[in-house]
Amino acid sequence: MNWKPVIFIVTGLAAFGAQADEKELIAKGKTLFLTKICFTCHQTDPAVPAPAGLALKAPMFIGEFWGKEREVALGFGGKVVKVKMDEKYFIESVKMPMVKVVKGALVPMPPPPPPITDEDIAALMAYVKSLSKPQVN
Repeated sequence: MNWKPVIFIVTGLAAFGAQADEKELIAKGKTLFLTKICFTCHQTDPAVPAPAGLALKAPMFIGEFWGKEREVALGFGGKVVKVKMDEKYFIESVKMPMVKVVKGALVPMPPPPPPITDEDIAALMAYVKSLSKPQVN
């Protein structure tokens, strides 16, 4: 008996299930992004400005940003260092927004409205990460 087709089918189904789970996580993250009012400061669409974010110089989630370096101050107005926009930085930014403040921001990000769980943060991160794409000119 040849098991290769069976292994391929099972592997393919697992990958499909993982994609479905990721889509659900992204959808939950988008809902949280809206209900936790993240959209008021973090612009996600070039055609839809986030006036508060523009005024406060909050980071935008447009273009290719995930995995890229950005400059942050250690504490509000502290020493400027470079960090990578990744899972560790994202989680830290949501849980402890005063630890690293994006360079040039006029105020630090406030903590998200409670309650916020680690599962919520994972969903928010999946959504924000899904927004990172090369810009088309």
